[in-house]
Amino acid sequence: MAIKTLLPNARVSRPWRSPLDHLVDAFLGEDSRLPVLSGNAAFAPRIDVKEGDVSYEISAELPGLEEKDIEISVADGSLVLRGEKGSNSEEKEGKYYRQERIYGRFERTFHLPDGVEADEIEAKFKNGVLAIHLPKKEEAKKVVRQVEVKAG
Repeated sequence: MAIKTLLPNARVSRPWRSPLDHLVDAFLGEDSRLPVLSGNAAFAPRIDVKEGDVSYEISAELPGLEEKDIEISVADGSLVLRGEKGSNSEEKEGKYYRQERIYGRFERTFHLPDGVEADEIEAKFKNGVLAIHLPKKEEAKKVVRQVEVKAG
């Protein structure tokens, strides 16, 4: 049985990482803390992934976007989040101009674990935060069982 993860794909060389980081990655899976930027993409939303007893939750910060700017698709065991943050063109007068905000297209891909009900996935967008709810199949929900400790 192949192990799948909700963490986004990221194959980025990071020579500053410690040997312990590489060991943890080998045990828990590929590191994906930094998003991969492809093509001319400059904007990559920050993502939180949380597992609960009955579902997984993915939260994405998408400031400056609206619902119409976001696309979510599920296919072949993956959830793909796409969108574009457009720039506001403004005329500037004077010699100085500074732009620190980042714009562009983005795409994040998450491999879905086998226990996710793909047909039941829901997404809500409020105040610049996208919340994706991924319910678990009944057999994938955690069952906690107490184990009796016996002497000798």
